[in-house]
Amino acid sequence: MQNQNSIKLNDIPFGSWFFGFAFLGAGIYFFSFQGLSRNTMIVGAIGLIVLLVTWGLTITADRNTRILRLQYWSLYFMRTTREISFDEIATIRVKSTRSGTRRNQNSRSYRIEVVRKDGRIVPFRTAYSGGFFSSLKQQKVVDQLRAFIGLGEAFDESPAGLLRASTKAAALEATSQQEVQTGPNEQEHITNGVHWNLQSISLGNSPVTRWHSPDFKMRDGFLFLAQKMPGQPSGGFMAALSKTLFQQSISMYGFKVDDVPNISQAETLVSVSPLIDPHFTAFTNSQAESRQILNPWMLHPLAEWGQRYPLKQLQPKAGFSQLVVLFSPKGVYLAKLGTLPPEQAEELTRLGVEMVKTQGATQAT
Repeated sequence: MQNQNSIKLNDIPFGSWFFGFAFLGAGIYFFSFQGLSRNTMIVGAIGLIVLLVTWGLTITADRNTRILRLQYWSLYFMRTTREISFDEIATIRVKSTRSGTRRNQNSRSYRIEVVRKDGRIVPFRTAYSGGFFSSLKQQKVVDQLRAFIGLGEAFDESPAGLLRASTKAAALEATSQQEVQTGPNEQEHITNGVHWNLQSISLGNSPVTRWHSPDFKMRDGFLFLAQKMPGQPSGGFMAALSKTLFQQSISMYGFKVDDVPNISQAETLVSVSPLIDPHFTAFTNSQAESRQILNPWMLHPLAEWGQRYPLKQLQPKAGFSQLVVLFSPKGVYLAKLGTLPPEQAEELTRLGVEMVKTQGATQAT
């Protein structure tokens, strides 16, 4: 449960409680047949102990008081509370430890920890809990709390956290590879009055290089152009399938929700110009504004690119891969998979500058 000033999350150990009640019920069942035997006492005691030591946890973060409150409660109506000031928290993370038998050394268990600024560790629970789904649940709690409190990212030892860290490392490697060839990525350049920079990201093991200019922005929509193989149809069955394919393609190149607002309302652009139709297909949530962007001065360099670098099923390593162009409220992007050698970066820049200038959007140097 969350509102603007507070968030409340519950960690209820239903599985452990079910286990405890099952053993307690079995003990009662055996007692009805065997009386107060050894087996009855052992089974019943196990159930009672599990129910006694297993506590529910309510996590509350309040922006007004700037307090993170951990409230522990049991089925025996016992209560205890721990409070930590936001100002004392360095981060919140998922920690893991090895668990299981010698035959299963790869098994891991997880718990959530608060890392205080003085270096002390405050675990939400003393015990670790195992299983992939437990790690997903804990990672979700950690992500929500960090975002709500305003903490930066931390290294989480859950599967999701390790994947996030490896993706980030791959992105840094892609950035490093690109910068070796073309210089610092985030450095702003100006070509013929157009401001631009290169961006390197990574999705899995695939680096993506994006050329970006903030000089022209759509008002509140987006236009996404994706290169296709020459002669590939845009209508019929492909038109019906295209919405899903476009959404996957947009995600593949690392674009976020604010890059493509109201994507659920987007459709394939109707009546793409014959100049670019053999090589490009378009997706937009603003048909009228997109037609204004696709003016003759913009269409010709895009058509020439498609003729010069046609998309092939087996693309040569030294050639250009698929080109996508995004006009968005955040600017103009040209994106390609992989890193770009200097000569390809220069050619992509020339096309990007043309895409911006044809919209009448240049700034004085």
